[in-house]
Amino acid sequence: MSSDPTATTTTTSVDPRATQFRAVEGGTETRSGTVLLVEAYAAIWLILFGMLLLGHFKQRRIDARIDELEKALERARGGS
Repeated sequence: MSSDPTATTTTTSVDPRATQFRAVEGGTETRSGTVLLVEAYAAIWLILFGMLLLGHFKQRRIDARIDELEKALERARGGS
């Protein structure tokens, strides 16, 4: 590894605008960010509720099928 005494170190400065929010004046946005946030949360809750509901119905079908299989096993064993 050789060191070059004439080499200069370049430092990159970050523009302070990159870390700050600035609203755009005269944009074409038709919906506020708050409305979009509420809609996103509502969509997530609806999807979650739908998944839980589907899981509940699937579990009921599985439970019913297990009951049928247990009854069939009991009949096959000659139980009363």
